[in-house]
Amino acid sequence: MAKNQTPKGPKPDPLTREELSARFGFALKVIYSNSELARLFETAVKQQWTGEKFNAEVRNTQWYQQNNQYAREAWVSEQLGGADWAAKVDNAKLAVQAAATEAGADLSPEELDSLSRQYVYQGWDQPSRQTLLMRALAEQIEVMPQGKGLGRGLRGRAGSFTDQLKAEALANGLRYSDDWYVEAARSVASGLTTEDDWRRDVREQAASMFPVYGDRIRQGMSAYDLASPYINMMAQTFEIAPDQIQLSDPYIKEALMGVDEQGNPRAMGLWDFQKRLRNDPRWMKTKQASDEIGTVATDIMRVFGLRG
Repeated sequence: MAKNQTPKGPKPDPLTREELSARFGFALKVIYSNSELARLFETAVKQQWTGEKFNAEVRNTQWYQQNNQYAREAWVSEQLGGADWAAKVDNAKLAVQAAATEAGADLSPEELDSLSRQYVYQGWDQPSRQTLLMRALAEQIEVMPQGKGLGRGLRGRAGSFTDQLKAEALANGLRYSDDWYVEAARSVASGLTTEDDWRRDVREQAASMFPVYGDRIRQGMSAYDLASPYINMMAQTFEIAPDQIQLSDPYIKEALMGVDEQGNPRAMGLWDFQKRLRNDPRWMKTKQASDEIGTVATDIMRVFGLRG
């Protein structure tokens, strides 16, 4: 034997599949659940790879590169099955359903199953990824029956927001379709816009409709509140309830949307407004008109000495 030559001895027995899979940190059941991983593992068995070698080759597979960390971990857990996987799925369903109820999204059993699976596979339980859940739920927000005798509308947080938005729109003389409100709710739920963005849009449109009050409307006052002196005078003149008068009434619109001789926005004076109302045939049917005409007639009769 040459000097310093290492004596040859028997080669160690090759590690079994079970021993290698344990060394690699993978269960055999998991490895053989994917054909790409299974082929790679068979090569590792033949060549007796180290754990570092096997894991490095795994990172080069399509399976690894086409799935993010959350999807890979979820897939491994699903292949192992058992109580841990069942608990993850059940917890995901509870979380998705709770978020859907709060957001106002109505989910079918199939949609709940699909979103719960995405919840696990995409890591939607992580704080940094919860917006992904809300974006998915936003697509499920739609007008639904509210209950017996309650008509149709949005539910949950979407319903509360759109109810407030609709009230603000009506107070500014604006009407939108159900689709517009659904779009608003979905946009807010998905995080693309905020509730204040939509309220600001409503006020901006109202300001452009009633430019004489534009600045005050943008600051938060409603067109209805600004029109209240005209509404109250019209109610008194025609002897009707103020809530029967809308901003869309031609007299109210004329009073709020007038212009001066130079074409600048100008609200009508209340005295001129009342004179316009008294030219309407409805005023002649009121008690005040009858009393006023009666008083004028009495005064004329006194002038001619026909009544003392």
